[in-house]
Amino acid sequence: MMRIVNAILVVLMLAAATWTYSVKHEAERNLAEIRNLESRIAFEKDTIDLLEADWAYLSQPARLQKLSDLYAEELQLRPTEPQQIVRPVELPAPPAVPSGDGIAEIIAGEMADPMMTGSVEGN
Repeated sequence: MMRIVNAILVVLMLAAATWTYSVKHEAERNLAEIRNLESRIAFEKDTIDLLEADWAYLSQPARLQKLSDLYAEELQLRPTEPQQIVRPVELPAPPAVPSGDGIAEIIAGEMADPMMTGSVEGN
């Protein structure tokens, strides 16, 4: 009887050792993947920092002014005249949608719909 119990305990011990080894191996593999991801994230953050520094340099107003002056003839850049600036009320009205195509009716129907969203009723 003791031999059977000992054999069962040995089998259980081997199964537990195998399970422990597989869990340890899986944990080591996950840790390696985490380290790989952390290094990739650090690389991407460094790349973002470098790109932001590039953008800050490339978009300096003094640099853009030099480029604008250098390529003024090719680009035909001119300062904005005050009369070119208009208020929204001075803009032309949008073209009227011809009736009969269904779009105007759809738009008119949406405006008359008392429901503002799917769950909130309008006033």
